Amino acid sequence: MPSIRAAGILALLGLLLAGLLMEGGLRLYAELRAPRFVGAAVPTDDTQPDPLLVAWFKPNYVAPGGWPAYDASGFRLNGAPRPDTIERPAAMLGGSTAYGWDAPDDGTIPALLEHRLQSVGQPNAVVLNAGYPGATSIDTLLVYHARLAALHPATVILLAGLNDVYYAVDWIPDNRLHWASRTYELGLRARHEPALRPLVDAINGYALGNCYTCYAFGASLSGLYDRTQMVPMLSAAAFFGQEPLGGANSRAMQLTAWSIGELARRVRSDGGCLIVAWQPIAGLYDAVGQSPDEQLAEQRIASRAPTWPSVAPRMFAELRDATRPLFAAGLAGEVDATRAFDKAEQRVFQDDGVHYTALGNRLVAEAVLPAMTHAACGV
Repeated sequence: MPSIRAAGILALLGLLLAGLLMEGGLRLYAELRAPRFVGAAVPTDDTQPDPLLVAWFKPNYVAPGGWPAYDASGFRLNGAPRPDTIERPAAMLGGSTAYGWDAPDDGTIPALLEHRLQSVGQPNAVVLNAGYPGATSIDTLLVYHARLAALHPATVILLAGLNDVYYAVDWIPDNRLHWASRTYELGLRARHEPALRPLVDAINGYALGNCYTCYAFGASLSGLYDRTQMVPMLSAAAFFGQEPLGGANSRAMQLTAWSIGELARRVRSDGGCLIVAWQPIAGLYDAVGQSPDEQLAEQRIASRAPTWPSVAPRMFAELRDATRPLFAAGLAGEVDATRAFDKAEQRVFQDDGVHYTALGNRLVAEAVLPAMTHAACGV
């Protein structure tokens, strides 16, 4: 019996040592891989590869039809040429709704804000359009570091919520968004910049659970599903930390909240003010409070994400709860624009149920404008 017990103890010690060696090896591999990792950019006429952001807009590019057009830094123009030198601009970060999907240059939310500020006594106001289609609030931390920090913007508006929730879940087996893998790869790119090390550490904690071995097993099982279409592989992958199938992703909301807080701290240290504008999202509220247009928009989202009506409100509520201490401490301003469309009688959502019409862009701009003109966040 003593020999059997000793053998068992040695076996357990061997497994523990092997696990530690595997974990250490995977962490070392990530550090060694990071300097060469840039991600795979999807080529478009108006973008070019970027080692930190994967891709960014081409400087001074103008589309054949006249828009979109970009300035020398790759920021989308607001319908007119921009001065070569600008002092303490405002800027809007976010995804395609901030960028202005299918909107002309002068019809995006940043453009509408700039024009409105110029009409109310700030003729030199500039609102940079730093939105990028598909960007989440976590991604915007990299955009701010790479593209905005050197400009020391006086006000930074983060249009948040939609992509943070949508891209965090594998809604159906045929609509997998691979949040864990994308976030792991974002951490590899963030290692390019020593100043972004806090983000790397946050990804390690929130997204990977400080277990690279778990991530490796989960990613392998996820890849096995891609090859075999065996749905149980996804359940096994979720056990090892991959995003759930059609279920809430709390880790994503907690990491997003941390990223918003880190963005606020960086903007503040640069002498600016962050305004977090929670954007209108179809399906956040009960059908009783929805307009017919929002009900249709929710149905269109649910065609790609069947559990959206039940999961999205819960995840969004968790994200807002997790960011409350940030606003309570006065580190950032908050605008609740989620009900900006309530009284609209005309269409505010485009046919995809996600992006805004010209009226929708105007209503969001009107909701954000008072916070920008406040003394604490003046342009």
